[in-house]
Parts: sequence; structure tokens; C-alpha cells
Amino acid sequence: MDSWSERQKLTILGFLLLLMLAFLAFTSSQTLQAVGSFQQRSRAVKAGDVSTVRPWMTVHAISHIYHVPEDFLYHELHISNPIVMRHVTLNGIAMERKQPLTQVIHTVQSAIMVYRKTHPRPFPSPTARPPTPPKTRSVGAFSELHRIKGSTSSMRGGK
Repeated sequence: MDSWSERQKLTILGFLLLLMLAFLAFTSSQTLQAVGSFQQRSRAVKAGDVSTVRPWMTVHAISHIYHVPEDFLYHELHISNPIVMRHVTLNGIAMERKQPLTQVIHTVQSAIMVYRKTHPRPFPSPTARPPTPPKTRSVGAFSELHRIKGSTSSMRGGK
């Protein structure tokens, strides 16, 4: 068959369009699930939940996210040379020490909780918003702007 009929072309085109729409629906669903999961973990971190510590995190990242000094975490992990280990993940630390990853993560989680008990810091609730500073207006600048604007419009013959 050398040439395709219009009906065959439209059938193939319609099938490809349906296939594309199905793929789009699937990827949209996966994206929404990923966003929901990210938001849930983000709320957990903000609430102070240490269960969100992951194997791909570095001590530096954990220090920043959980507001615990790096030196304290390195001390709890018995790491004597933190400069060398700054960019090593928890998974890398576990592999280097030949320890189970869960043990290293548990050590970090325990260290975070110990630090928080000895250095209390209020964790804001996810719905709480920081107070907004009172709005201040510079009356002098506003008046000056109004005076300048008025003088330029009077120069042009306007009001």
C-alpha cells in the first residue's frame, strides 16, 4: 500500500494524540504527588521533626536545616577531621566507617534532639506568621514629591 487514506492518517493521528494525553495525565499526577510529598516533608522539618534526615544529606546541610552547629554533629559522629568530611553524605560516612546507614542516621537524629534539649529554640507553628513591622511613611519625602510634581505641572500650564 503506497499511499495512506485520509481515514488511516486521522486514526493514527488520533491514537498518537490519545497516547500523548495519557502520558501527560500520568506525568501530571506524578508531579502533584511529588509536590505534595515535598510540602509534607517541608512542614515536618519546620516543625522540628528529625525523621526527615536522609542518607543523601551532608553534615553541613543537616546543620543548616536543623539549626545545629556542625562542630556538635561532627563531635557526636566522632569525626576528627571535619574539613575532609564536609561534603560527604551520611551514606558516605556509613560506608567509610563500615557501619549500617540506619545507625549513622540514628546518631545524627539523636544528636539533633540532644542539642535541642540543651539549647531550646522555639519552633514556629506552620501556620504562624512572623509579626509584620508597623508601616512607616516618610511624610517629608511624600510632601517633597508632591511639591515637585505640582511645580512641573504648573510649568506646563496644567493644574
